[in-house]
Amino acid sequence: MKILRITAGILLAACAAIALFLPHAQNPGAFPAPSYKGIITLWQIDSFEGGTGSRKSFLLKAARGFEKENEGVLVTALSYTAETAREHMKNGSFPDLISYGAGTEPLNVQPLNKMSYAAGGRVENSVYAVPWCRGGYCLIIREGAEIKDNFIRGNLIVSQGEYTQPVVALELSGYSAESYRVLPPKEAYAAFTGGKDGVMLGTQRDIVRLSNIGFQFGVIPLTGFNDLYQYISVTGESAEKNVYAEMFIDYLLSSAVQEDLGALSMFSVYGGVSYADEKLAAMQRAECGKTISAFLSADQLKGMQELSLAAAKGGKELPEEIKNLLL
Repeated sequence: MKILRITAGILLAACAAIALFLPHAQNPGAFPAPSYKGIITLWQIDSFEGGTGSRKSFLLKAARGFEKENEGVLVTALSYTAETAREHMKNGSFPDLISYGAGTEPLNVQPLNKMSYAAGGRVENSVYAVPWCRGGYCLIIREGAEIKDNFIRGNLIVSQGEYTQPVVALELSGYSAESYRVLPPKEAYAAFTGGKDGVMLGTQRDIVRLSNIGFQFGVIPLTGFNDLYQYISVTGESAEKNVYAEMFIDYLLSSAVQEDLGALSMFSVYGGVSYADEKLAAMQRAECGKTISAFLSADQLKGMQELSLAAAKGGKELPEEIKNLLL
C-alpha cells in the first residue's frame, strides 16, 4: 500500500505540472515569446575629421538609448582605422554594423530596407549605406582678407585628409585660387593661424579650433560638393542579428538622436540640429550638391585628389575621370 501511495503522489505531482502548461499548449499567446538576447557589434572608422568629441562615444550613447527600448539587445562599439578594418574584413571577420566614410571599402555590406537617403549609399536600385551625420567644406577667411569674384588672390591653404576631396568641392562650388598649398588638416590649421595667408579651405573642425582660440574669421560654406558623410551599413552574417542592426540604424536616424549631433559640432543630413554659433548654423543649412559613392576604393580617391589639384593649378575644369564619379 505504501508503494501505491508513493506512486499515486508522483502521478498527482506530474499531472499538476502538466496542468500548469496546459493554457500555453491550448493558447500559445498565454506566455510571451522570449525576446532576442545578444550583442550587436559596431565598428567606428574615422576617415575624416569630425567637429569636436568622439563619434564612437556618440554611438555608444545612442546604443544605451536603443538598449532601453529593446530589452536583451546590447550594442558595443569599437574604433578601427580604415586599414585595420579592411584587413579584418579580408580575413573574414565582420561586425554586425560598420560606421565609416569614403575610403574604407567595407565588405559583406547588406541591402537595407530603406528609401534613398543619399546617393552615395546607393548601388543601382538598392540602398546599402545611409549617412547618420556629415561634415562640410568651407572657405575660412581671415579678418581683413576678402574674396573677389570667387577668386582667391595669393596662396590658398587647403586642408586635405587622407581620402577627402576639398579641391573638388572648391571647383564645383565655383571658386578658384591663384596658388594652392595642400596640407594635412593639423598642418593646414597651424600654417593658417601662424602665417599671413588670408584664406583656408577647411571644414567644421577648423571652425571649432579657431573659435576655441578666439580667432577672428568669416566662413563661406561650399555647396557644390560634399564627401564628408559618416555612413552606417549592416555587415553581419546572422539574419536574426541583422534585423536588430537595422533597427539600430532607424534609431540612430530618429529626430531625437539627430538633434543631439550638436554635441559633435557636426550636421544632420535630415536637418534638425540647432546651433547658437552662426558659422556652424550656416554649415547645417548649406545644401551639399554632388557627392561620390561611399564604396569608391582608396586608390580611386587618391587619384581624384591628384587630378583635381592638377586641374585647379592649371586653371582647367575637372577632368572627365572625376566627373564620371560624381553623383
